[in-house]
Formats: sequence, C-alpha cells, structure tokens
Amino acid sequence: MRRRNEAVGRIVAKAWSDSAFAGRLLADTASALAELDISVPAGKAVSAARNTECLTHVVLPSPRYAETASAYADIKAFGESYRDPRYAPLDWISRDPVFQARFEDDPAGALRRWGIGVSDGMTIETVRNTLTRVWLVLPVPPAADEMTDDLLARVAAGWIPPAVRYAGIEGPVRFGPLDAR
Repeated sequence: MRRRNEAVGRIVAKAWSDSAFAGRLLADTASALAELDISVPAGKAVSAARNTECLTHVVLPSPRYAETASAYADIKAFGESYRDPRYAPLDWISRDPVFQARFEDDPAGALRRWGIGVSDGMTIETVRNTLTRVWLVLPVPPAADEMTDDLLARVAAGWIPPAVRYAGIEGPVRFGPLDAR
C-alpha cells in the first residue's frame, strides 16, 4: 500500500478551500506553512507555485540525497514523484545535465516527444528543487461542482491523484467518484 502524503494533502486542501491562505502560501510560504503547524528545517526553504488551466509547473529533482522524515521531506517527495510512467525520465533528469538543459529549453516539446499530449495554449514552466529549497506546486482545484467537503477531507488525508498534479497538460481533470483510486 502506498504511503499517503498527509502534509501536502493538508496544504492543498487548505489552499483549495481558502483563497486567502493560498495567497499567503504563494507570498510567504514558510509563514503560511506555520499556520498549519508545519515547520521548515533550519537552512532549508520551501517555495510555492500554483498551476492554472493554462500553466503547469514541473518540478525538476535535486541531486539525490537523503532527507530526514518530515513535512519538508514529504513536500520534496511530492514534487519529485512522477507516478505516471510517461514522466519516468524526470526521475533521473538530475543525473543528466544535457537532457536537463534540453528539457528546460522546451518542456512542452519534450513531453510531446514522450507521447504526452500537451494542450494547445498550455505553458509548461520548470522549477528546480535544490539541496536547500524545495518547491510545492498547488494543483489546479477541481471545478466548483466537484469541490465537496468529502473531496477536501480525502485530499487533506493525503489522497491526491497523480493526474491532478498534471491537470491541464492533457486537458482538465475530472474527479470521479470518491472511492475511485
């Protein structure tokens, strides 16, 4: 059974349900995380970005290193976990500087070469985790008719379907029945 990411789930659910919190998270990430009793280790930083219907951020992994189990490590893992097998090359991009440079120059083109249909008008931006900074990318929230208390509770408990992270690349993601995994 895969581990759920409750730290990121709580952050995403709060940002989806509270636009003022989402704004604070984007403006001063550490302070917003502190509101949820999530601390950032000394010497580390978290930056936040938000995906939209026309903009998707892809987190490029940092050089491999072990991170002590914490909410910070969970945020790092969320940004660097590409469970969709089509995104598998991103798991090793930090080991190949030539591939990394090519991906950063044209992320949409690279995704298309991997067989991923990037929607017309979609902008793909890359952000990079480092040894001291990780990125938290807020997925596009569901449509208003899909934003239910049950959905927010599931997300807050760590249920964030991988497709939600890439919403917009291949078109909008619809949340199916809550029991679908």
